Amino acid sequence: MAERGAEAFGPGELEWLLDLMAVPSVSPFEGGKAERTADAQRVFLDGALHRGFTEVLHAAPPPAVVERDDVPAPVRDAVSADPGLLATQPSAVVRMGSPAGPERRLVVNFHVDTVGPHVDPRIADGILYGRGAVDDKGPGIAAAAGIAAAFAEHPGLADSVEVLLASVPGEEGGAMGTFGTRWLVEQGLTGRLMLFAEPTGGRVMDACTAAMTPRITVAGADTTDDHPAAGHNATVALGFLADFLARRLGPGVHALGAKLCIAGLHTGRSHNRVYGTGELRMNIAYQNAGQAERVERELTALLPQAREEFAAAHDGNPLTARLVAEWDEVVRFDWLKRGLPVLDNRDPAMEGLLAAAGLPRHDALADGSAFTCDAIWAGGPGRYVAVCGPGGLDTHGAHTPDEFVEIDRLVRYARQIKELVVRFGTRTAALEEAR
Repeated sequence: MAERGAEAFGPGELEWLLDLMAVPSVSPFEGGKAERTADAQRVFLDGALHRGFTEVLHAAPPPAVVERDDVPAPVRDAVSADPGLLATQPSAVVRMGSPAGPERRLVVNFHVDTVGPHVDPRIADGILYGRGAVDDKGPGIAAAAGIAAAFAEHPGLADSVEVLLASVPGEEGGAMGTFGTRWLVEQGLTGRLMLFAEPTGGRVMDACTAAMTPRITVAGADTTDDHPAAGHNATVALGFLADFLARRLGPGVHALGAKLCIAGLHTGRSHNRVYGTGELRMNIAYQNAGQAERVERELTALLPQAREEFAAAHDGNPLTARLVAEWDEVVRFDWLKRGLPVLDNRDPAMEGLLAAAGLPRHDALADGSAFTCDAIWAGGPGRYVAVCGPGGLDTHGAHTPDEFVEIDRLVRYARQIKELVVRFGTRTAALEEAR
């Protein structure tokens, strides 16, 4: 069976994947054209239907799904500015097997949106290069191949299980799955086992961090180099705040087991101007709600201290006197993203099933490899949520111009998914007989 399984991902599947990767479905929150998401979903659907899948859903969510406080601000703002945006972001769900209740259902999920910029696919020496190769079109199409192969070799599976394959938008660009995976879960498209085909080195990760994004902005007055003391120097203020928070917040966040990233700082590029406006962004990944609450409190408490330290350090400095005097008027703090749930679940039965298919569990929180993805929305009673796919975010150039995956890894993953589907079906049938 293993030998035949190696053929699950063959030349036809590779061609399907190349067609999908050729569509530049860069997230609209990464600078992509929103309508290309729908183009990519059409390529996915056509290939899936050709291989015997049945369409379950091909639709975009209503605008109400983003009208919530925990939806990242850039998503809410974008939909507010363009009410038609979500219509260009459909999810596509296909099925193999007979419709069944969640207890007899296996769901595999992958995202069709990518980071930018788009990189056209190419193959060299058995390696597939291009945007989406490992994150996340390659794992998704390999999973589709494995599901199709399982039902082709074991037609009786259709009597015992339902396998759904979901292709979703809105994972990248900070959208966090709020109008893709979350919407599908709320439509009841859940299962006893929910597998997210993300690059984890072929190991099961059943805990995902979530992230919050604080932003500090300066909204003051510009001036020229002839009168540098006349403006609010956002570069000086934000540069100080970046250093201050790295020193004062960073160690505490690390001690909690969370991760602080002092990210982008922007004011301007000219050499002969004082910029009075700018912003500093941070990203804080956390493992549980307690960590998030603690970090929020510490950050909020530190900001007044930052103001006092800045004023003391610049006492008597004419270049920053106006900034010191009007700090509370021009320096502002808000959240672009917060309140997102984490994933942390265990299930010995499903863990054993995955391990038997060649997908062993590892403790991603303990070894620091846990990352944030849209699987955070999938947890719930009666289901085990696992993240597992070929290649790695760090090892295979995800989010870089050099993204790649070895074709052999896709072949192996397709074989593992096929084995998982067969084992899930056998287990489900045995449980039904026992009843």
